[in-house]
Amino acid sequence: MLNLISGQKAKFTDIGIAQQFTLIVELTTNNTVVDVACFGLNEQQKLVSDDYMTFYNQPNTPCGSVSWQIDNQQQRFDIDLSRLPNTVDYLVLTATIDGQSTMRELGASQVMLEQAGQTLATYPFDGSAFENERAIMLLQVYRKNDIWRINAIGQGFNGGLSALVTHFGGEVADDESVDQPVADNTISPAQNKIVNTANNSPKSQLLNLKKVTLDKPGSEHRINLTKGGNDHLLVEAIWIDNGDTSANNDDLDLRVGILAQHGKDMSYINAPEQIGSLTTMPYIQHQGDIKVASINEPGKETVLVNPDIAKHYGGKVALVFSVYSAVSNGAVSIASLQPKMRMQYQDQIIECVFNINASPKAKSNLVYTYVIGIAIIDEHGITLQHSGETSKRMSEATPRLMWKADKVELKIDGAAMFKPK
Repeated sequence: MLNLISGQKAKFTDIGIAQQFTLIVELTTNNTVVDVACFGLNEQQKLVSDDYMTFYNQPNTPCGSVSWQIDNQQQRFDIDLSRLPNTVDYLVLTATIDGQSTMRELGASQVMLEQAGQTLATYPFDGSAFENERAIMLLQVYRKNDIWRINAIGQGFNGGLSALVTHFGGEVADDESVDQPVADNTISPAQNKIVNTANNSPKSQLLNLKKVTLDKPGSEHRINLTKGGNDHLLVEAIWIDNGDTSANNDDLDLRVGILAQHGKDMSYINAPEQIGSLTTMPYIQHQGDIKVASINEPGKETVLVNPDIAKHYGGKVALVFSVYSAVSNGAVSIASLQPKMRMQYQDQIIECVFNINASPKAKSNLVYTYVIGIAIIDEHGITLQHSGETSKRMSEATPRLMWKADKVELKIDGAAMFKPK
């Protein structure tokens, strides 16, 4: 086993590490909250996108290459380099401390690199290596000359999480300036909203560190609608290629069922047959059918919702979002595609992510429908609820809703849709 010290580097081939491994972080703290994250960076060591910042509030990357979980005070990052997009050349493990505490308060801590239950390398550290840092870079996994390597960094910043993101190529979204790093690697604290400038795009992407992630059935969060606002509600269903040899079974479709509180019958939109409209009923519009997903470019289908939909319907409206693969496409495990749903209104974002513990039936190759989330919209806001329900085996039944007072009940027993022609 290799015992790393700060600044030490090693090739994966020398340690015996393959493509799949786990980074385990054990921290000794004095009742202080320390958050650990993994950043996916490009060749210039800049953040690829906010989807590749993996932490407690965003536990999975879109491609499934990095996933976070906490287990008995250990923060674990399961990594599969074979699923990593070729745009990601660095994975940087970081830690940030809550409040005004600093990293010098840490007790004996360590990062372990584990493969198949065996520890191949460790990086021990404690607070004596730090002073006033509130954020540190622990370990770096990086690719050089097509060889993956590991680097024990052990350096930090006086700022928190947003200071780290600033270091990785972001800038503060408001008018407050951020000092550049100085010789001792200190960075002034930033705000919680930053812009990803790694690709120098004129349409820089807003990164919201306050994004809410739902991963348990029944968990919910509410988005407030701006009165008189013209921004549409954006809803995306995102899934990955499962790495098998079949292309057809990676073709999921996003379907939205709509039921007004005082209505009797549901209506549905899907692409390309029933895309809907934003200016007339049903005030929801599908943005097109996607047939391909890959590791480098996950599949994504999008719908837009008119924020005044409840006003147009004369009361609350319930929406059920599901992804579906036709039986004729062949056997597929929904779990292998890791579908998730992202809902965004202005700078408010909620994600319903796939959780295999909540949806064990999705592991079956004969389950073809997965309900990602249910939304109830009124004139003031949207409440999004994680679902995780699946259809019965070999069933093409459609999810449907029934109003029960101010709540809705879900059943997956509606008439089949998307039948192949």
